[in-house]
Amino acid sequence: MGYSREDQETSLVFDYSTGEWTVYSTVPKHIRKLANLTELFVIEYEDGRPIAVRGTLTEKQVSMKNIPKKREMTEEQRQQAAERLSKARNAL
Repeated sequence: MGYSREDQETSLVFDYSTGEWTVYSTVPKHIRKLANLTELFVIEYEDGRPIAVRGTLTEKQVSMKNIPKKREMTEEQRQQAAERLSKARNAL
């Protein structure tokens, strides 16, 4: 069963002096993805599956990107966009 959803976590800690990330995870999805990126030290097993792991990633293996805010449109803007889309579809 592993950890309950409330207890699952993944943490990344960056060490500027070495340029490496230390990762710890109890989230099954993250454990599977991390296993493809680096060698993991398994802290805890359950039924032959790792349920808690620790590993090291290089600086370039981790990226952070800005996610644009959801665009909020007025009703008039929404109507204009719908008309443009309709014209574009009819032109095909």
